[in-house]
Amino acid sequence: EWRNDLRLGTDPKLFSEFYQPLGFDSRFFVAPHIDLEQTNINAFTGDESIARYRLGRAESGVDFGRELGRVGELRVGLYRGFGNARVKIGDPSLPHLDFHTGGAFARLRFDTFDDARFPRHGMRSDIRWTLSRPSLGADAQFEALDGEFTQTWSRGKNTLQLGLEYATTLDSESPVQDYFPLGGFLRLSGLERGEISGPHAALAKLVYRRRVGESTGLLDTPVYLGLSVEAGNVWQNRSDMSFDSMLMNGSVFAGFDTLIGPVYLAAGFAERGNSNVYLFIGAPPR
Repeated sequence: EWRNDLRLGTDPKLFSEFYQPLGFDSRFFVAPHIDLEQTNINAFTGDESIARYRLGRAESGVDFGRELGRVGELRVGLYRGFGNARVKIGDPSLPHLDFHTGGAFARLRFDTFDDARFPRHGMRSDIRWTLSRPSLGADAQFEALDGEFTQTWSRGKNTLQLGLEYATTLDSESPVQDYFPLGGFLRLSGLERGEISGPHAALAKLVYRRRVGESTGLLDTPVYLGLSVEAGNVWQNRSDMSFDSMLMNGSVFAGFDTLIGPVYLAAGFAERGNSNVYLFIGAPPR
């Protein structure tokens, strides 16, 4: 299977992967891939943002894995790449960054959602361990662990979803291009997408939605109205992580299950008075 994902907009991305089972009935597989993307990241001194960088990176790698039934997958692999970060907003005398990446990873995923767009039942979990080493082509040496868990329940037209995310740098300090970002729809909705980032991050969210109207024909579009409550933050040191320093955010939204994919209109709010309006065509970023 040759899969290609293209994303347009503020953070363009092209991902291409060739998935090859190692036998006709084998659950083992190999999957070479390339990944090209651009995004914005903020640089901080303490808690103060001093600049916004435009980050571009290109990576290639090869994964080896095994399917776990029909709902899970285990992968290990090697990757290598390069990139740069240029000052987009801030003091133009700040240095530009050119970097190289390289390392190994392991990833375990399970997904029992009954629908990829607007699930009503099921669970999704994703845990990833990353090892960056100069011996594999990287400029920086660090070890990181991140994971997410989402559980969905429904009754009638009502759906409740609980999401938890945690990310931490275990060994040494990761460079700014490998920080974990927060901000954006359902990821601290009152902040801009990727507005804050750091080597340690945590997020908890509770999302409620209700289906309104009926879908009786091929062209009818199911409509959902919902709201969310979100708490999270990023930290420069693991010792600073605490419930007291979590930022409270929320959103109200309308979702449309269209023929070209999910479409969202949303407004996000933060406790410090920040707010944002969103239009998404496609699934919200995770």
